[in-house]
Amino acid sequence: MNAVKQLFAMYGGLKKEIYILCFGRIVTSMGSLIWPMLTLILKNKLGFDASQIGLYMMVLSFIMIPCNLLGGKLADRYNKKTMIVILDLLGVACFLVCGFMELSIMTILIYALGSIFQQMEGPSFDSLIADLTSADEREKAYSLSYLSMNLGLVLAPTMGGLLFENHLGLAFIISGLADFSSTILIFFLVKDIKKETKRFFGFCFSAFRAGV
Repeated sequence: MNAVKQLFAMYGGLKKEIYILCFGRIVTSMGSLIWPMLTLILKNKLGFDASQIGLYMMVLSFIMIPCNLLGGKLADRYNKKTMIVILDLLGVACFLVCGFMELSIMTILIYALGSIFQQMEGPSFDSLIADLTSADEREKAYSLSYLSMNLGLVLAPTMGGLLFENHLGLAFIISGLADFSSTILIFFLVKDIKKETKRFFGFCFSAFRAGV
């Protein structure tokens, strides 16, 4: 009991937006039920051998690196709350689609796309915490955010293991709904600290025109 009191005392006094963002970290990490089981899904459900699994995981890891950098660029250039909401909704859509599909390699590819969107929102989370805190609060806020993320990552494999054998589709749906719940809270309860003049959709349109 004393340890719990000390924990609350350690992380007390922050703005409510910080606690909402940290709850979002927990739910987003806990919603990633599939990622810890991905190797088992590829092997036991889809019949991949070790070399195929290794190649898939390596390619996905390499893709994540530039996507994380792109997420940082978007966080610098556009409204951070907007980026979190948009990328979360894209990830949620991918996870829910996977939940209603028959499991196949296409399901895994769509799930990977949703995971990339989640990866891209990480820099916006971190930057928004910096915007919401003063210099003396920042260390405590980032510590709580890191703790929240790890708590979700601990709970995710436990829930995923219970669903793996007979209810794998439900795991995808739970992932999507968990992420969606945090998106709703962030959208309604986290205020914008800095209003950016540029708009994300304007960036997308400019990129499309450049490609054309």
